[in-house]
Amino acid sequence: MDHRPGSVFRWLQSAEIPELAFVVVDPLMFLPDYPTEQVRRAIAFCELEADEEIAVLCICTVPPQPEEPTANFLAPLGIGLRSRRGAQIVLHDCGFDTRMPLFRRA
Repeated sequence: MDHRPGSVFRWLQSAEIPELAFVVVDPLMFLPDYPTEQVRRAIAFCELEADEEIAVLCICTVPPQPEEPTANFLAPLGIGLRSRRGAQIVLHDCGFDTRMPLFRRA
């Protein structure tokens, strides 16, 4: 679900437990060369169809200000948009971290 119009943040909400939700972002909005094909290969065990589009999302931590939000680019979620099956995986040897700052101050 969208957080609000124009926001980079979205909500990944549980269908079974509506009060359970995670703040997520599309990593491509921050890193255009994020390895989405590596995520697709890593979630192959979810038995997605070859042509199924996937969403790649990173879970965020949004602390009280003045601290900055971070995202877990090391362990993204890959979710098949048609099947709604997916998993959180770890990208080995990628150089990403679990708490990467989203917005860099100039």
